[in-house]
Amino acid sequence: MPAAILAIPAVWCAVYLVFRPNRNLHFKELSEEQKAKKPFTTAEIKALIVVALVFLGFFTKDWHGQDYSIVVFGGAILALIMRLINWEELNHKTEWAVALMVFGGGIALGTAMGTSGAADYLAKEIFFPLIDGKGWLILFVGMGVFAALLTNLMANVAAAALILPIAIPLAQMNGINPVIVAMALGMYTSFAYLLVVGCPPNVVSYTTGYFKPSQMAKAGLVALPLGVLILALVAMTWWKVIGLV
Repeated sequence: MPAAILAIPAVWCAVYLVFRPNRNLHFKELSEEQKAKKPFTTAEIKALIVVALVFLGFFTKDWHGQDYSIVVFGGAILALIMRLINWEELNHKTEWAVALMVFGGGIALGTAMGTSGAADYLAKEIFFPLIDGKGWLILFVGMGVFAALLTNLMANVAAAALILPIAIPLAQMNGINPVIVAMALGMYTSFAYLLVVGCPPNVVSYTTGYFKPSQMAKAGLVALPLGVLILALVAMTWWKVIGLV
């Protein structure tokens, strides 16, 4: 939690440094009629019910066993059935080709790297030998950099599943608590800031058309090192206080 609390504003600052907002833009003033308090309409109540059901589906995943994507699609279908949105508008505003091709390409690339042994080779033969035996902090940061780069090419769960079986024995051989390695990988593999294919939220935001992949990479080159640095600082301070390090 301390790492997340620090990382969120740090990433915001990284985006702010790269893309300064136009301060001349202002929101349109609300009219008196818009400011006046009104009771919820039937459509608004229906929308709140759909949102509540989607959140309930997220929090009860262990009970119903359905993937988050099924829950979201279920919410979209429910919104269509309840006539909160029509199919023509939904289809017009959804970039199906981008979502399927870009994210599908990321899944294919990650699967190819995993099944061909390319990712395993990069970890075991090239990257991890560079940081082996050089102390817990070098291993911690080096593993984080590798995990953060790898998660931009495949799903974060797949990246963690690939690295953990290598990183934990490596930590044990170096006398490092494997718990901190497992905890850190959970965050490091979430630093998918460089490529659009890094994670589904990147694809969803990219479909709005507000930025180019090169612009995302530009911001990510600032945000990713910041995230790695913050997690290392938390490990050096807070994790020492609570006895993990």
